[in-house]
Amino acid sequence: MKAGKMNAKLMLPCTLAAALAIAGCSSTPSANNDSDSSQPVTIKLWGLEGAETEVYNQILPEIDEKYPEFTIDYSFYPNEEFYNKLKMSPAVGDTPDIVIMDATELSYYVEAQLLVPLDEYMTDDILADMLPSVIDESTYKGNIYATAQFDSGMSLWGNKTMLEEAGIRIPASYTEAWDRAEFEDALEKLKQSGVPYPIYLRQNSPRTLYYTYTPIVKSFGGDMMNRETMLTDGALNSEETIAAYDYISWLIEKEYMNPVADYEDAFYGRQESALALIGHWKSKEHFEFLGDDAILIPIPDFGNGVYTGSGSVIWAITAAAEKNGIVDESWSVLKEAISEEYIKRMTDVNGGIPARVSVLDEKEEYKEGGRLYLYREQLEAGIGYLRPQTPAHNEMYNMMRSIVANLLLGSDAREELNKASKELDEVIMENGWNNK
Repeated sequence: MKAGKMNAKLMLPCTLAAALAIAGCSSTPSANNDSDSSQPVTIKLWGLEGAETEVYNQILPEIDEKYPEFTIDYSFYPNEEFYNKLKMSPAVGDTPDIVIMDATELSYYVEAQLLVPLDEYMTDDILADMLPSVIDESTYKGNIYATAQFDSGMSLWGNKTMLEEAGIRIPASYTEAWDRAEFEDALEKLKQSGVPYPIYLRQNSPRTLYYTYTPIVKSFGGDMMNRETMLTDGALNSEETIAAYDYISWLIEKEYMNPVADYEDAFYGRQESALALIGHWKSKEHFEFLGDDAILIPIPDFGNGVYTGSGSVIWAITAAAEKNGIVDESWSVLKEAISEEYIKRMTDVNGGIPARVSVLDEKEEYKEGGRLYLYREQLEAGIGYLRPQTPAHNEMYNMMRSIVANLLLGSDAREELNKASKELDEVIMENGWNNK
């Protein structure tokens, strides 16, 4: 109906905060501060363009129609354009009242004083029905700043027939996950049974391994960042994290994975792999190509527990809405967006894990025994592990993409991670993003 990452290394939160002070975080004054109270106010909404846009274009007009007291003026932008516009909006004077963005960006915009807390709106009834992982990703320094319609699902995908033919035990619950020895035994059995490359890590897209590989890093006992100091030294370059990333090199050495695969369909299309480390967003293709052979398997326990990934697209209200006196109206939009009806419609299209337990209870695939139940079980169990909530997310994301790409070409994990930790901490301290 109407028309969305900034990689500038030193785009400071204080710069954005200063711009906020100068511009007053204002949206178009004539739209939201009309002296005639009988006229509906305008709520400006900006969102990321993506798989969800189709549904947004359906539900936002419906929400608009329900509330005669306001009109929603919404626009969606590609990733980099969206964040460029949002960072510049205070100075330009067109800051939106509502933003739909990636949860990894939350801390940056909170530190920049662009978002307002939603604690008084997120009632006990709503919170009790929300997945704990959704609450976690929306919380920063003790306050809730956002909400979400869905979370991501993360596990291994497995080809049931290939696994059975190789004589491999298939765990259904995270409580039954393979340990490292059994996982490695499974890889060898698959290789011996004729599977060319037993596991696919989506190595054709190194940037995605920042998210998908985080549960493995955690299971090795490592992390990307010290969550207390908010620096990477001693975490990103710890022996445990080094071991986790060195494991990629070991998989390549054993020929369990193909480091030069430049295609997306190694698991579901070419079927040259029996296991795939990838999330819910490929469910449609997996079920279409593999049918009942496409099954979920928990990520193995590499010595420090079983984990899954967590993180999604969040809805937040900005300081512009507060200045314009329309936080209540903006919350009405968010409250509708996270209603059971709209969460169901969204997750029917994008395959995300419904954020509300009441919706999960309605969907057969998420009931116990359902083919996607593992996703629900893991998130409800609280084993979802978030990427670090840091304003340095973009820098870390870009660094991890480079590290994985280099590992696939034969680089040494220790050298890569030591170098990355030093460079990242310099940026973090220069920007004041660490806890001093």
